[in-house]
Amino acid sequence: MGRIEESIEIEAPIAEVYREWTDYQPLPACMRGGAGRGATATEVLPLDRIAWSGGPELPGHSGVVTFHRVTEHSTRLMLQLDTEPHGLWDHLVEGLGFTDRRIIDELAAFKTRVEEHRQHLAA
Repeated sequence: MGRIEESIEIEAPIAEVYREWTDYQPLPACMRGGAGRGATATEVLPLDRIAWSGGPELPGHSGVVTFHRVTEHSTRLMLQLDTEPHGLWDHLVEGLGFTDRRIIDELAAFKTRVEEHRQHLAA
């Protein structure tokens, strides 16, 4: 089983980051929690954390995302994923670090979306 832990700081209040996370459809189901491919939310504490289990379609996959107020206008989002590769392809992808890279890229895209949306509203 592999564990991926990444965090990113976003220039937006915690409530806005939480709302965007729960609404942001481009995130893979394995990151969003409780959405798509049978994932089931196991704990939802608004503005604090969302935990999930992969369910029958993603056995061995689970995760938690936590939201931490840095300042009134910035939030640190922390993501932990536990993955269980199935088959040669999954083991190869994970072994070469492609899963970690995808998570980093997805979080960066999420940060950009939140911050640009915030700038658009301020304009």
